[in-house]
Amino acid sequence: MSDKVTDSCIEFERLVTAQCEALIQAIHDRREYLLEAIRRDKDTKLRILKEQQTSCTGKLQQTTGLIQFCIEALKETDSAAFLQVSPSHIFFCVGTMLIHRVANTDVTWHQEVTNAAPRVSPIVDLTLDDTPLLRAIDNLNFIQMKPPLAPGIIPEDCSAENNSVTVAWQAPSKVYRRM
Repeated sequence: MSDKVTDSCIEFERLVTAQCEALIQAIHDRREYLLEAIRRDKDTKLRILKEQQTSCTGKLQQTTGLIQFCIEALKETDSAAFLQVSPSHIFFCVGTMLIHRVANTDVTWHQEVTNAAPRVSPIVDLTLDDTPLLRAIDNLNFIQMKPPLAPGIIPEDCSAENNSVTVAWQAPSKVYRRM
């Protein structure tokens, strides 16, 4: 009899070990899923920052080009180079046009620079909620399986008619006992 108890306990230990290993594997699988979600979030944020950087680089190149053009225009010694004919054949000074263009660029530059804060937060906006899992692990326990108790007969619902008997019963309220 003691050999049967020992064998039964060894088999049960193997079963519990296998179940715990399955739980650990499930946690490892979930960890990989969560880490992949973090990587996807990082990739998305980096892509958005790269797009914003490209946009800012383009604006900087446009502004640099305008500055270079203004420098070259200011170096011009030929006064006729400052004159330009508009579609209505009115003469305008290129210097005046440059002033307006630079002023407009300055206004739009300041508007875009004040709105150029990073579009994404450098902080990961996620929190791992492990409380339910820790609570479930704390509640992990054995239940003792026993043969079911005898059913309870409900006499007031039983009947007998002709050659037929109807027995009303209910299952016992407790079959398992927690350890």
